[in-house]
Amino acid sequence: MTKYNIFIKSDKNRAIAKAILKKDITSVVTSEMKAQGFRKHFVEVDAENENEAIDKFNEHNSGYLTALGDFSGSIMIISAVVVVMALVYFFL
Repeated sequence: MTKYNIFIKSDKNRAIAKAILKKDITSVVTSEMKAQGFRKHFVEVDAENENEAIDKFNEHNSGYLTALGDFSGSIMIISAVVVVMALVYFFL
């Protein structure tokens, strides 16, 4: 397996990702990608080819977003409980 770096670009309706071999990335490649509107993502992916690298990147992102959603849901419940406790404390 080889390491790929992911470059992402946000379009109006969708995100575009390109995978480039880590060993092929130079400052020239990075500046060309930035000129096209891409930015380098911090995740490096081990994959056999570019399509597999992008698929693994998408799996990583969906897992991250799920965890973030679960965490924010928990924080909302805790915040609601704290507000109710404060109201009960101040008005009773």
